[in-house]
Amino acid sequence: MDTKITVRELEILAARFVGRKRIQHAFALFSKQQQCQLVAEQQASPTIILYTEQVLASVFGDLSAKLVLTSALQGRDMQLDDVATIVDEASEMFDFSRGLLQGAIEHISQGIAVVDNQLRLVAWNQRYLELFSFPVGLIQVGCPIADLIRHNANQGLCGSGDSEQHVAKRIQHLQQRTPHTSSRVRADGQVIEVQGNPMPSGGFVMSFSDITVFRQAEMALKESNENLEARVKKRTQQLEQLNKKLVVATQQAESQAHSKSRFLAAVSHDLMQPLNAARLFSSSLVEVSSDPQSARLAAHITSALSAAEDLIGDLLDASRLEAGKLEAHIVPLRVSDVLSILQAEFGVLAQQQQIAFSVVMSEAVILSDSKLLRRALQNFLTNAFRYNPKGRVLLGVRRQGERILIEVWDNGPGIPTEKQANIFDEFTRIDQAGAEHGLGLGLAIARGIAHVLHHPLGLRSWPQQGTVFSLSVPRTTPSILPRSVMASPQALGSSLGGLKILCIDNEPDILEAMMTLLELWHCEVRIAEDRTQTQALFAEGWQPEVIISDYHLAKRQTGLEILQLCRSQLKRPFKGIVISADRLTEKQILIRQQGFSFLSKPVKPLKLRAILNQCVVDKREC
Repeated sequence: MDTKITVRELEILAARFVGRKRIQHAFALFSKQQQCQLVAEQQASPTIILYTEQVLASVFGDLSAKLVLTSALQGRDMQLDDVATIVDEASEMFDFSRGLLQGAIEHISQGIAVVDNQLRLVAWNQRYLELFSFPVGLIQVGCPIADLIRHNANQGLCGSGDSEQHVAKRIQHLQQRTPHTSSRVRADGQVIEVQGNPMPSGGFVMSFSDITVFRQAEMALKESNENLEARVKKRTQQLEQLNKKLVVATQQAESQAHSKSRFLAAVSHDLMQPLNAARLFSSSLVEVSSDPQSARLAAHITSALSAAEDLIGDLLDASRLEAGKLEAHIVPLRVSDVLSILQAEFGVLAQQQQIAFSVVMSEAVILSDSKLLRRALQNFLTNAFRYNPKGRVLLGVRRQGERILIEVWDNGPGIPTEKQANIFDEFTRIDQAGAEHGLGLGLAIARGIAHVLHHPLGLRSWPQQGTVFSLSVPRTTPSILPRSVMASPQALGSSLGGLKILCIDNEPDILEAMMTLLELWHCEVRIAEDRTQTQALFAEGWQPEVIISDYHLAKRQTGLEILQLCRSQLKRPFKGIVISADRLTEKQILIRQQGFSFLSKPVKPLKLRAILNQCVVDKREC
């Protein structure tokens, strides 16, 4: 093939068939791919000629493209037969392309309509015809799209309003080549979504989708969400009402618990008043009894009063533990101080019940609250004595690393295995023939105290062999410890003769009982019921060495207030003692911070005697 043709002539030839812009773009792409500069007047190379043939072939086929280039390169005009050949092949390619396009859009699930840049229908598919009821003969190639829009508008498929306005509106969108998406709800409830997108060479492609199922699902989901929100709102309202009821119930429970605590405190105070008087009278009876029979009866009375006091104390401790008002004051102390008091207290009881009671002492220094620790161990010992009459009981200490175990052993009947898990529950007792039963609160209180003190509690028991209760207490290094409150032997043997004592109480029976006991100890006693009577005694010039006052007095007066008044009015120091049935630790601390002593009701005569004897010793030393 003779290639006497320039690049410019080749470009002009190709532009006649494919358009100037397209061939310029094709030549620029060739130059970029081949990395060469095309010069217009330069002779065209075989490579660029072959490339141009491929561009022409894409329009009207390979044979026609070769025929056009051969005629041009040979410098001859194309004959009529050549033109017919080109037209036939181009027509075949057009038919093939149109068939290919029609086959493609027929397999699309949406309805498809294609319009050219003159807004005439050029292609559609069967789904498009199924979605719209067009009259016969309306749908054909070249039909103005405005006619189709007008037909649909007249059918009410474009919504309410004037049909021509719908036509103008949609034609405007097509002319402005604006992409758009909209949906139409038909009278039968069918929802059609329309999407329109412009084509690069002009014209529009529109798709029509039946989205009825999706809209129904959307509405169902929306309705479900609304129902869910309504149910959530309803449940929330119900929960709010329940919460309000719960708050009211909680407040009522707290109020009832508070009322119960106040009731128990009031009842215990009222019960302690006659018990206190009875204890003082029984002690006086022991002092004056000359024959053994009277002394034995007086001792029984004292024992019965002690049992009643223990029961009331258990109820108060259980109430305070339940209310969470039992507070511990952990300080370094010698374990022997606690064991000595228990040895003296239970030693007398052991003689009466013929129990072999022994104590293994220790000088270890521990961190604990002496009062609460003693209370827990008292409950262990009381339990051992109650269920082991005429047996053996041991109170001892064993070292365990950085802690010590304070244990109470007995050789009694033991605790059945099936009951050991519940033995520390309230009102739990073991049925044992011949044993005196309490309320079943002792071990429950011991467990509560152990929890407050953070002293792990232990239990080991062997049926028909015995039981061991223990508390694990932390040890500490010896340090400066407060002087023990135990009275010295000299103090215990001191005479109280002539000791001036003022007793203040609003209960006449208690005043009489206190005065009777103190006068048997040869004290000089005066009594008063309130602040007025106390000041009247001072006005007479009489000044006491010891003032013993009940905490709760008439007319909302307290013994602490009267002792503070006495301190400001008396010219000489005195020993102040406050007596109360309240076992609140904070109240006791307040009393001791003011420099006064505290005694719990019912007053134990031995404790009162020890304090008074110490006053006598201190006076002699001065």
